Amino acid sequence: MKKTAALLAALLFAFWGCLPSGKAGSEASFDRHLNAGLAHLRHKDYALARQEFSLALNFNPKSTRVHNLIGLTYFREQNYDLAEMHFQRAIKLDPQFSLGYLNLGGVYAMKQLYSRAREYYQKTLSLSPGLVAAYYSLGAVCFQMGDDRAALDYLSKGLELEPDFLEKHPDSLAGLPMRGGLLAELYFSFARLYAGRQDLERTVDYLKKARQAGFKDWPRIEQVPEFEKIRDNPAIREFLK
Repeated sequence: MKKTAALLAALLFAFWGCLPSGKAGSEASFDRHLNAGLAHLRHKDYALARQEFSLALNFNPKSTRVHNLIGLTYFREQNYDLAEMHFQRAIKLDPQFSLGYLNLGGVYAMKQLYSRAREYYQKTLSLSPGLVAAYYSLGAVCFQMGDDRAALDYLSKGLELEPDFLEKHPDSLAGLPMRGGLLAELYFSFARLYAGRQDLERTVDYLKKARQAGFKDWPRIEQVPEFEKIRDNPAIREFLK
């Protein structure tokens, strides 16, 4: 598989526990199967998780959350068609369910349907403007589409809302196939944004990641204004040798 980067699989997974449980039918039975499914999901036992979630649907077939969770199990197995089906069911049940649009954006990004992914991520933000994952995901997709300015704007907004998001979700830079040298460019862009915040440690970290991914255009450190206040630091100068 190609080198990968972006904020999809883990970004999806990071939010599965955020919403309250459904309460139709037998509450005790629904909760028992839901919680069992969540336990299997944490242990990456996706088939068993899906089995429990399906049993939970017997007690509440209109549970948006459970359809979303089933979609996540398929997403983790890279079965994007079935993941899409369940995410679509979730937003059909609740058109205001922002996580469903976020997850569908992830599906379409993995299918390399970038325009459609962008549309769903933007819909996510129209419903939940503070959802950090959507900004990072949008930034990655905009890079795929060659819209570097928009990519930087979305990534910058994500950093503004939660500067340590990537540290909290270290596997979030995995999932989206990046064409050619775009992975290196994505890492350099993170370094650029952190440089603008004068966060030397994270800047150096992402410059190293960019180098490992094949980035070679180091003179840009001298040209990009975000590096102005830290470019003379010895740790930054190392990349210009």
